[in-house]
Amino acid sequence: MNENKYATAGWLAIAGAILILPVIPGAIIIDILFEKGVFSAPFAGAFLLLSVTQSLLVIYAFYRFKGYLNELHEFHGTDLLITVIVIGVIIIKTVGVVARLTLWTGAPDPVRFGFIALMVVVGIPLGVLSVIFGIKLLELKDSGVALMKPYAYLNIVAGALFATFILAPIGLLVGAVGDLLMGLIMLRKGPEVQPEFV
Repeated sequence: MNENKYATAGWLAIAGAILILPVIPGAIIIDILFEKGVFSAPFAGAFLLLSVTQSLLVIYAFYRFKGYLNELHEFHGTDLLITVIVIGVIIIKTVGVVARLTLWTGAPDPVRFGFIALMVVVGIPLGVLSVIFGIKLLELKDSGVALMKPYAYLNIVAGALFATFILAPIGLLVGAVGDLLMGLIMLRKGPEVQPEFV
């Protein structure tokens, strides 16, 4: 029986896209509660777990998308970009988690501003790389995948929003729609694995 070897990555991308919906309001709620002096360690822990899980799902799916492009479309124009973006996302997510933990433990303002500066230094180039990724993906001619161009354009828009830094939360939503399309692309058109006979 033939099976789509990228189906798991496709489903994980879709799951990651859906999980962003509670993550964004969760971040807003937890920040408002913290500012008002109300802090719930269980809620904070659950939020961090959900947030990190969402990121890991999308990171894994995006990295597998590189293999999908290589194998099915023989397209290598985005290989380095995908690797660098994955590394950048891991860095910015790690900084974000450490920044939140530091904030919750009462870090002084200079430390908070240091984390913000670090996120800007990593986040803006990451947004630019996402724009370049989308543009490079448009070079994939006659992919036979109807969702590939919309996915490329969503990466360009999301990257541009991330590059402004201020509009990054909107970029998260646009990026989530892109992750959904990435998942659907891998589910619909993944290469088939031929059974091996020993």
